[in-house]
Amino acid sequence: MGKWFMALVAALVLGETARAQEADQMQTVGNMTEGIDVVMRFMGVDSPEELDATEVERLEDFLDRPLRINMVATSRLAASGLLSPFQVASLAYYRSRHGNVMSYAELAAVDGFGPEAVRKLRPFISLECHEIHTASMHSRHDLAVKAAGKVTGMPVEGDWNYGLKYRFRTDRLTASIGTSKPYSSESPWPETYTGSLSVDFSKIRVVMGDFNARFGQGLALWSGAFMTSLNTPDAFMKKPSGIAGTWSFTGSSALTGVAAEVPVGHLKITALMAVPGIKDMKKHPEKVSLLPAANLTYLTRYGHASLTYAGSMVSGDGAFCIRGVNLFSETSYDFAERRLAVVCGTQFNASEMMRLASLVRYTPYDIYQAALSGSFRTSRPDSEGTFSVDAVCYPLGKGKQDSHSVQVKALAAWECSLSPSFKLKLRLSERFRTWGNLFRTDLRADFSYGDGPWLMNMRLNALGCVGTAFVGYLEEGRKTEEMSVYLRQGVFFVDDWEDRIYVYERDAPGSFNVPAMYGRGWFVSAVASARINRMIRLYARASYTGYQFMPDEKRKPGKAELKLQAVFKL
Repeated sequence: MGKWFMALVAALVLGETARAQEADQMQTVGNMTEGIDVVMRFMGVDSPEELDATEVERLEDFLDRPLRINMVATSRLAASGLLSPFQVASLAYYRSRHGNVMSYAELAAVDGFGPEAVRKLRPFISLECHEIHTASMHSRHDLAVKAAGKVTGMPVEGDWNYGLKYRFRTDRLTASIGTSKPYSSESPWPETYTGSLSVDFSKIRVVMGDFNARFGQGLALWSGAFMTSLNTPDAFMKKPSGIAGTWSFTGSSALTGVAAEVPVGHLKITALMAVPGIKDMKKHPEKVSLLPAANLTYLTRYGHASLTYAGSMVSGDGAFCIRGVNLFSETSYDFAERRLAVVCGTQFNASEMMRLASLVRYTPYDIYQAALSGSFRTSRPDSEGTFSVDAVCYPLGKGKQDSHSVQVKALAAWECSLSPSFKLKLRLSERFRTWGNLFRTDLRADFSYGDGPWLMNMRLNALGCVGTAFVGYLEEGRKTEEMSVYLRQGVFFVDDWEDRIYVYERDAPGSFNVPAMYGRGWFVSAVASARINRMIRLYARASYTGYQFMPDEKRKPGKAELKLQAVFKL
């Protein structure tokens, strides 16, 4: 009875909001919603250039196969990294009392979520229930194969790379392997190898091989992606996921070893033994070491508190939600270096239209940091913006400064839909520092037009630091379920390396491409994908960059690249 009463209340109070948000989730502007867009929104960054490659790859996997929040164990909810510890505990408590969550409006009524959180989370989760799930133990095979080649200059110099990754999954077991040959490798054979095995027993979860270990706010133990951008309030508080296996071509950012997790009532005990440096043992055997680590986490309905041990470091952290206000902190001490680190912050809704976050940090590298960020919506439902200020003091100095150095970053961004098909986004960022180049101003305007499967994007980006730099491009595309094609062409004028401008380029899944534009020239790229059948999808990317606008004595050779990738899902 209580479940249906809450569902009725949710439908009445949040129905209109949920319907509007659901429509917005499926159709951002003129059916232009892309995977990278929802990843950006979820991660709390306002620009794809600030994303981490491994994190994009992980979230794209959830876009392909959403997390079944009604069916997976609490440990899987936490290991996904999609939910905060408070959301995990709150959802587990709700499921134990009311059963499955039947709608996104009902999920928005669960403590710790809300309409905005559900809107960002929805592409990565599924409400699939046991009642409608026909197979108790289903399996799935995923295989991705990629190959790429590039040529440069006259005479032509060529290089190539390739990679393969495979994963097998059931409800209780996940096994994956990956290998790749990078560019510049003299041998034709793979140079990197990665593998992971994760098994869920009745009361214990074991992970072997390459895995990520993420606890607290990252001061003592955090492997994999570590987002440093503080552009939006959602980026301030990290979501510790505990231990989780990896699936990638290289596994470069993961730990290697064995880990186990055991729940005991409200407690969750994690122990691991990792071997940092083992992947690079042939070149640098001196970097091989042992890293024993452990974590004890106490979960409540309102958050969590935990203790972490990792090598010579110990830390205590906590994150709680009190009447809609998120409070989080972590304090760590390194016994080897005899250094203390502290981070604490908060997130809260200042009003129905504005959300704020603040953070202060002191790190073992003698860094003092304070940051403030806000996101807001206007009276128009299709208009929103963000702002942030991030100040850092380095007591030991930077560059040639012997005394303390200061850096301040400020950002303001605004996005609106001028019509059902046309979207405009303006972004201004300013950086001031007391060493090197004092000021760096970045002004960007993005225009997007979508009409059904057709879309067009245009960017104008001007930057001033040492000199004045400019990048502009126009992109046209067509996307359907069966096929997508994108064509991009642009120009760049960047005379100094300090003025370089990073530009996100579309690519195949598992390949995150953000080149730095430097010099004077033009570029063109074409990206296409096609679904051959229910199990196979092919990707292709071709690009060329020329430097014809540079003086003859400084002109660099042009470079071309061709990339092919196939993804198999059985």
